[in-house]
Amino acid sequence: MGSRQQGITLLEILAACAVVAIIAALAVPAFGEVQRNARRTAQVNAMVRSLHQARSTAILRAVPVVVCKSSTGWQCTPQAPGWSSGYIVFVNTDRDSPPQVDRGEPVLHVEPRIEGLAVSANRDALTYWPVSMAGTTASIVFCDERGAAAARAIIISHTGRPRISQRDAAGKPIRCP
Repeated sequence: MGSRQQGITLLEILAACAVVAIIAALAVPAFGEVQRNARRTAQVNAMVRSLHQARSTAILRAVPVVVCKSSTGWQCTPQAPGWSSGYIVFVNTDRDSPPQVDRGEPVLHVEPRIEGLAVSANRDALTYWPVSMAGTTASIVFCDERGAAAARAIIISHTGRPRISQRDAAGKPIRCP
């Protein structure tokens, strides 16, 4: 009785490596898509949280609360090119318009610069009033390099409640800048 060697041949190793390489080549682009979706979703959710915080704080404290774009992190900057430069949530006790953070007005939240997304809105600032009304409707659009097909919009009703949509407030496809 002869002994038999057990193991794998060079040809089997090369075939296995080829299969792994093909699977990796197919998975890498899909992984990039997952990363872009996760980045967009995280930023949309952060904005929705900020809007809910502003609305509930205005109602609970009986003071106006503002969400505005801010490139500095401590003051509204309406001249900023878009909301992707960052935004803040603050209590606007003196009710100035356009809203500005004054001495004694607490900044409740600061969202830093948003990388990899273009965030635009039809308003420079949103004011939540203590009577459970936003005071103004708005749409905030989040776009990345994929364009309108992957864009998301936050549509804010007159009561201040945000909803996320793949279409604009009129039900039409979202347009990216």
